[in-house]
Amino acid sequence: MKSYLKRTTCRLLTARRGAEALRMSRKERPDLIFLGASLAESEGPAICRAMKSDPVLRAIPVVIVTGRERAGECREAGSDDLLFKPVTQEGFLAAVRRFVALREREEDRIPISLRVEFRACAVLHAAYTRDLSPHGLFLKSRRLLTPGTRVELAIHLERGRPPVALQGEVRRAVEPKPGTHLLAGIGIRFIDTPPDALQRLREFVTARRAAVETAAPEGGA
Repeated sequence: MKSYLKRTTCRLLTARRGAEALRMSRKERPDLIFLGASLAESEGPAICRAMKSDPVLRAIPVVIVTGRERAGECREAGSDDLLFKPVTQEGFLAAVRRFVALREREEDRIPISLRVEFRACAVLHAAYTRDLSPHGLFLKSRRLLTPGTRVELAIHLERGRPPVALQGEVRRAVEPKPGTHLLAGIGIRFIDTPPDALQRLREFVTARRAAVETAAPEGGA
């Protein structure tokens, strides 16, 4: 199941203990949280109650993996859904899809350099993308922002047309590391994308991918 999710735009985070799960969730603000009914330090329902009482975490969906005999307890703790043991791949992915749109990287994301202006904390910046999908982008930038930071984006897709205006949230920050080829920058996920903007993004990504696929045989000849 993990190997499947790693081929998608999902980023996986794991915690072995309840306190670690709380700390990680507050820092990373994931789109979906799975909890085991029993954890090393405290039980899943207790952690779920703590998350649902936390103003930062309460809106994040929580799915508890448990036996049917504990279903009532888990629901009372505020879980958004339950996944009963034994867990199957089909059941697990169905639970994920209820809350997170799974999309294969190779179908959505394209490598491309586009100018983007982004405003965070009332400060305007500019950078260029490393890649783009209809649901997010990665910006090459040494101005790193904390995951969870909301940003206003203006993406310049085509010359002669207004930029696409979007809201986004920083999902990850990659620090520069001397001696490696890792690009410093920030991964941003779009939030509440207007239908017209989403359509422009999809059309742009589809057209660029088609152009690359069409040119590939000529380049290899």
